[in-house]
Amino acid sequence: MISADARDLHADALVWDMTQPIITPGEPERKAVLFDRIAGAGCDVVSITLAIDGMDLRAACQQLVEQRRFVAGRDERRVVVESVADIARAREEGRLAVGLHFQGTAPFEDNLDWVQLFYRLGVRHALMAYNEANRVGCGCHVEEDTGLTDFGRALIAEMNRVGMIVDCAHTGYRTTMETFEASQAPAIVSHTNVRALCDHPRCVWDDQIIACARQGGVLGMTCLSGFLGGEGSTPARIVDHIDHVVQLVGPAHVGLGLDYVYDIATFNAFVARMPDKYPPGGGYTDMAQLELEEVPGITEELLRRGYAEKDVRGILGENWLRVCGEVWK
Repeated sequence: MISADARDLHADALVWDMTQPIITPGEPERKAVLFDRIAGAGCDVVSITLAIDGMDLRAACQQLVEQRRFVAGRDERRVVVESVADIARAREEGRLAVGLHFQGTAPFEDNLDWVQLFYRLGVRHALMAYNEANRVGCGCHVEEDTGLTDFGRALIAEMNRVGMIVDCAHTGYRTTMETFEASQAPAIVSHTNVRALCDHPRCVWDDQIIACARQGGVLGMTCLSGFLGGEGSTPARIVDHIDHVVQLVGPAHVGLGLDYVYDIATFNAFVARMPDKYPPGGGYTDMAQLELEEVPGITEELLRRGYAEKDVRGILGENWLRVCGEVWK
């Protein structure tokens, strides 16, 4: 049960989910109501995945067309946003603001010019490597992380130049740390959890959290049980991870990157057929998650633990707004 104070704050605050993996396979009926459910959970901004590593330029462009068409739908309740001014305008109009991102850098292939091209098409952040190694560096499931490549460093510089946010979700430890050093703009970890609380390669160690915060970044906490540990996907457990980050680096460097999968059963079966990308025993095939309708419970739990309203507003969305305002051009 949500208290009146939590309900009112959640409704008034800017609520921003930095990761919605909309391209995961699933029943069309479930996908059809996804944006309505996201808005119903009080979310004002959501960033959707257009492509992951393993998809080239052509495949990414096809997804760009398909997902922008899906966002447009048959009404005007949603809008793709490319600036913080667009987000403010969408809130005033009562529309869900939808951002675009890549989970990986493969769509850029080996051509730095594609960074500016995709930025102009609305892509506002891209993570360095999705679980495996690529042209840029190593993902979190690579046995020996060899760090950033020369191309990776050049790509980061180009992303900084055009205003695309550098993202270290799914990225290996050494590659992550070298990315934070290389980026001249705040970098993020759009969807992760705390490794001190759940020992999974998708989660980040304390020194990674500190490195992200040191250069102004934000880390988004997921709602997936495999990366939460403890009693799984509850508002309280998500706030355990939020609270760990806050105690380490302060409330200005944590947000929501829920990584909510709209058809979790189909996704579990899908990843079971891809052992290279999703290693067996990694908890990928039996995921549970916080349902979107339970998201206001995060606000309730933050207030219950004594968080000030200002800090709650930052965690729910204003921390992401700050980073995007600093990096987007």
